[in-house]
Amino acid sequence: MKPQTLISKTHHQRKIYYVDEALQKFLLIGLVVLEAGLAAVLAWMMFRHLNQVVEDNLYRVHLADNVPILTQLMHEALILLGIFGAANLIALVLVDFIWRRYVYSILRLFRQVMGKTYQLDFTTDPEIGDRHQMLDLVEAQRDQDRDRLTAIRFQLSRLEPAILATNDVHAMHEVLKDLDELLPQAATTSN
Repeated sequence: MKPQTLISKTHHQRKIYYVDEALQKFLLIGLVVLEAGLAAVLAWMMFRHLNQVVEDNLYRVHLADNVPILTQLMHEALILLGIFGAANLIALVLVDFIWRRYVYSILRLFRQVMGKTYQLDFTTDPEIGDRHQMLDLVEAQRDQDRDRLTAIRFQLSRLEPAILATNDVHAMHEVLKDLDELLPQAATTSN
């Protein structure tokens, strides 16, 4: 029998993937198009600028006071790469703004619905314009809770004063059994 090592070789992997295909597909396509466009514009501008540097220095071979061509090429390349980097940074800030606005709009609706649930207010929910899987799950859970609480209210109404006054143990036991089935059961954990 081989003894177990002290260090477990388990691979920890996220069980829930937080993916929103609708928005992330749009952002990914936009990013690919933006990067392809920026790369094409950068290549074209690099060709133009660096070609101009070469043309300017082609017939000045014997001039001693000339700035070396490598310095001119590096200067032009750094300017163009700086523009490329700035455009990418602006795109990143824009995508971050779009993503935050989208996520916060979902969370705002989620907090409203959860606030109503916390207050045990199961009246009709406001219509949610942006459909999202999380909000659909919240609505489904609230509908289940609304139905369960309505059933509990009905079972409690069956405990009329007449049943309590007559001490009808069988009817009272039936109502309590039905109530017990409606109440959430404690979660059990298995090891």
